[in-house]
Amino acid sequence: MPRRLLTALYLSCLCAALVALVLRAPRTLVVDGEVARETGAEEHEAEAKTLPSDWFYAQRANADGSFPQDAYLAALDHASFERSQSLVTSAGVPWTPVGPFNVGGRVTAVAAEPGGATVYLGAADGGVWKSTNVGVNWSCVTDRAPISSVGALALDPNDGYTLWCGTGESNGSVDSYDGNGVWRSKDGGVTWKHMGLTATGRISAVAVDPANPQIVYVGAMGRQFSTTPERGFYRSTDGGASWTRTLYVSDSTGVCDIAVNPVHPETVYCATWERVRRNTYRRAYGPECGIWRSADHGATWTRLSTGLPVPSDNVGRIGLAIAPSRPSTVYAQIGRGSSGGYLGLGLYRSLDGGTTWTQRNTSAVFTNAFGGFCWYFGEIGVDPVNPDRVYAMGVSFLRSDDAGATWTDFTGLMHVDQHALWIDPTNANRMYVGNDGGFWFTSGGPPFTQSLDLPITQFYGGEVDPTDATRIFGGAQDNGTNMTSAGDPYGWFDILGGDGFQVLVDPVTPNVVFSEYQYCSNKLGFMRSTSGGPGGGTTNGWVASDRFGWNSPIAMSPTNHNTLLAGSQFVYRSVDNGLNWTKISPDLSSVPGGLLVYGCLTTLDVSKPAPTVYYAGTDDARVWHTINGGGAWTDISAGLPKRWVTRVVADPVNSQVVYVTLSGYASDDQSAMIYRSTDRGTTWTNISGNLPNVPANDLVVDPTDTNRLYLATDLGVWTTKNLGSTWYEVGDGLPLTSVADLVLHASTRQLFAFTHGRSAWSLALSALPVSAPESGPAAALQLAAPRPNPAREGARIALEMPRAGAAQVVIYDVIGRRVSTLHEGALGAGRHEFAWSRRDDRGVRASAGVYFVRATSGGATRTRRLVVTD
Repeated sequence: MPRRLLTALYLSCLCAALVALVLRAPRTLVVDGEVARETGAEEHEAEAKTLPSDWFYAQRANADGSFPQDAYLAALDHASFERSQSLVTSAGVPWTPVGPFNVGGRVTAVAAEPGGATVYLGAADGGVWKSTNVGVNWSCVTDRAPISSVGALALDPNDGYTLWCGTGESNGSVDSYDGNGVWRSKDGGVTWKHMGLTATGRISAVAVDPANPQIVYVGAMGRQFSTTPERGFYRSTDGGASWTRTLYVSDSTGVCDIAVNPVHPETVYCATWERVRRNTYRRAYGPECGIWRSADHGATWTRLSTGLPVPSDNVGRIGLAIAPSRPSTVYAQIGRGSSGGYLGLGLYRSLDGGTTWTQRNTSAVFTNAFGGFCWYFGEIGVDPVNPDRVYAMGVSFLRSDDAGATWTDFTGLMHVDQHALWIDPTNANRMYVGNDGGFWFTSGGPPFTQSLDLPITQFYGGEVDPTDATRIFGGAQDNGTNMTSAGDPYGWFDILGGDGFQVLVDPVTPNVVFSEYQYCSNKLGFMRSTSGGPGGGTTNGWVASDRFGWNSPIAMSPTNHNTLLAGSQFVYRSVDNGLNWTKISPDLSSVPGGLLVYGCLTTLDVSKPAPTVYYAGTDDARVWHTINGGGAWTDISAGLPKRWVTRVVADPVNSQVVYVTLSGYASDDQSAMIYRSTDRGTTWTNISGNLPNVPANDLVVDPTDTNRLYLATDLGVWTTKNLGSTWYEVGDGLPLTSVADLVLHASTRQLFAFTHGRSAWSLALSALPVSAPESGPAAALQLAAPRPNPAREGARIALEMPRAGAAQVVIYDVIGRRVSTLHEGALGAGRHEFAWSRRDDRGVRASAGVYFVRATSGGATRTRRLVVTD
């Protein structure tokens, strides 16, 4: 967030609003520029470097470019466990959503009961939502289940209320995590049961046999950033109790769509998609992209070919749809590979159930509808009554009334980038659409109306007016920079287009607002508005040849509102309230663009007690400071892990104290996400304590009690009262989702959290329990990793006591139930070992699964994850 330190004037709140009505036309030139960079010829070259728009992935990736999905799932287990334990109560103080509700975010899946009254949607980073009034109002139904990124939804047509959810968005986006398999709810989303396929990564399709609810199909695309053998078509014949993979092409190719014949459900179609995305290699096309048919409920498969494109690198992602009124008619929407500019290849139709195909259209209206990134789209629909009325989903929303021969653009004012379509089988004019701007509906055919009650905005950064906590700003993925001027969660409006990022409000002249879109406003610098947010203009002094990051930092001096800092690989400074900028540093990065870093600054801060002390952090693990206002810079990275720096935060009271937060995952399952220095970075101490091993994104030091810290992570907001000896979740009701930014509004004592997928929230800190501040962190209590891990017959646990005292060592299951007490009582200083025989306190053998070993002593708590297998 824009660092102004936590003063009574500043401490702002980030709240990014996704433009509900602003993204109503194809992407702007700025966004097109980003798309061109992201989808150009470099996509298929082995030499291709990570792109700045891969920002979310790159900072969390391992050093070799692989994505630590297992570490994320382990951290999710850990965070869920900590939540179940309620380590330190927040006295029931709730987080309050502050919006935007009327902007939306990326919707990836839609399913509804016939008639459309009850409808479900899946969000890329926001879980599953339910409406019982045709999409007007929504509630999230997965806050109590570890479901965040959704790839597919399916309602069982046999009963209309059993809902299946495939996790992991499959559109190739890099700002969402892989999923954790398939989930099922038999009560409309009230409760959920995990149904397996955890390792499948990203699930693109789920379908239920319309005549037999025990037969369920899943299309798996695998993990986003690696080749994986779990890709393919899966079938269950026992309602999800077990699964068999019946189609496997390769570890680079998964199944991206499924269609089931509604009259002869033994006939099933699927589309395979060759897709690999790594830091050095990208491919979203190839000869393994194709259409397959099964005549025995998905048990065996035949690849279809007659009339279809010859297998080659010119074939990309495919979407399938069957005409319900004439099931022998099957449509395929096929995209091109990179050599074809990732446009549409053509709309194909079969009149004989897939045996032969005819290309119906290659006109510019159809091919250009995919915007040069057809890998992002895979949905097609057919009218339930008219087999010749077809809908194609790309950047635009197209309709054909002659079986694809000609097309009309019906996007209108609807947001661009279409991902999901549901057509009411009882009323062909009632349609629901999910896109990058949320959920849109119509009951009489186009045009569409947007739902204004869907808080799934994907924030990168935001701000709260230090003088008025009802003026909230934020920059968001796909939806620009937005604000609300009266605290109305339903009344956000746009002030800047593109993808929105950082926002900063001048605390002295709050009508002056700084904002940006990607690459620091496409290398034109931060935009400056003098009208309270809208109407910002460019500023002077920026050098276009610099390396500006996807999300560029900005900071204001907490003692002089005319002094601002911003960054490329250099630190820029303005001394006239952001009108003019000059460089005041050398290149502070060590790598001028690489496989996982771009050689850019990621964070800046200015010390309040020492205003000439500036701090800077980079994406290549460097931390710097200057003590003379930029005259000389010193690298203070020694002693810190080599990971992406997300924040450097100067203490608001003590000029010697500074904090660093890091992205990525620690390799040993122990958290190493936040460090503290009491000598301006000469030495560093890890104060991560019992935090889950998960990326840290922002930090706030409470100016009224500097022992109290608030930390934004990929799994919620955590706090400590004792400088990291013990951490716990703060407040009740905040989803376990990625929190991009925090703002503490000083005068109202509100903490604002801005999430990437669940909009923004506020917490009344004055309502939290008051405790006497501790002088500092407790001596280090250490809990070693259980050995072996995974374990079959038990494990050994080692505990290091810094001093003699009472201690407790307990094993819990993943939902927080006590399983076995290994020790409870006094222990001397030094090392102690305990053995667990895989028995609970009643002597019953523990089942296979995930467990947690928790040790507590002297106010400190340490937790380790243990996997038990059969």
